[in-house]
Amino acid sequence: MAKAKIVVGQSSITAGQMKDLWRKVEDGTIGFENFGDFLENPHKFISLSVTIVRALNILGADKVVTAEQSGKTWGYEAPANAPIRYSEEDLRQCAQSNREAGTDFRLVYLQGLSLRELRQKIGTDKKSQPCVNNNDWWLKFEQDGWANEKPEVGYYLIDFNGRFARTSWDNQEKEIAKLQNYDRAHEATVAEATVTIFKITTKRLLKGWYHWGSALTAYGNRACVGNFDTDGLYVNGGNPSYGNYGFLHVCLLRQFTN
Repeated sequence: MAKAKIVVGQSSITAGQMKDLWRKVEDGTIGFENFGDFLENPHKFISLSVTIVRALNILGADKVVTAEQSGKTWGYEAPANAPIRYSEEDLRQCAQSNREAGTDFRLVYLQGLSLRELRQKIGTDKKSQPCVNNNDWWLKFEQDGWANEKPEVGYYLIDFNGRFARTSWDNQEKEIAKLQNYDRAHEATVAEATVTIFKITTKRLLKGWYHWGSALTAYGNRACVGNFDTDGLYVNGGNPSYGNYGFLHVCLLRQFTN
C-alpha cells in the first residue's frame, strides 16, 4: 500500500514524516526557537540540530552529562542551549554500539580545562575526592605547551571503553585510521570528562588503565591520563615506540558532524 501523502505547495510530505515532525516537537528536538525562525522566514530552510532532550532519550541519562549538570557541578554558568555538534544518527549509532558491542560512549559537556587547570580546581588531597595525583614532573616549565593546552568548550562524544592495548602508540594510530569518523581523544578532554562524571555519579572511569593522548612531552613520551583511584587521576607519559603497555589504551572521540 502506498504511503499517504499531504501535498504542501510544490512538495509532498508523507504521513511518516509528519509523525516524525511531531515526535521531535514532543521530545524537544524542534523547539520554540525553531518555530520562531520558521515564522519569521518560512521560505528559509532551517537545519535542525539535536537537542539535549533528544540526546538523553537516545543515549540514556546515565550516558549524558548536560551543560546544566556540568555548570552546577563545577560552579559556573553554562549556556542554556549549548549546541550538540553531532547528528541524531551519530548518537543512535553510539547507543547501539553500547548495547551490542560493549562500548561506553558518553556525551559530556566540558568547560575546556587544561590538565593544570584541572589540578588547580580539584587539588591533590586524597582526603578530598576527586583529586589529581600529586606527581609534579608535568608542572615544570619545559612541559608548559601541552600541559596548558585548553580544549574547546562544548559537548564531546567519547568511548570510555579503552581500545588497542599492548601495542605501540604508532600502531594505535594505524588502528584508529582504519575506523571512520573517530579520532584519539585529547588527554585533557578525557581527564576533565572523567573527573566530571565522578563528581556527578561517583563512578570511576579509567580505573587501572590510562588513556594515551596525542601530546608529546618534553621527554619524548606521549602524555597519558588515568589510573583513576583514591590516589587521584594520574598524568604520566609513555614511550611511543614501546609496544608492551597493557595499561595504555585509547579513548575514541566521535568526530563532530557540524
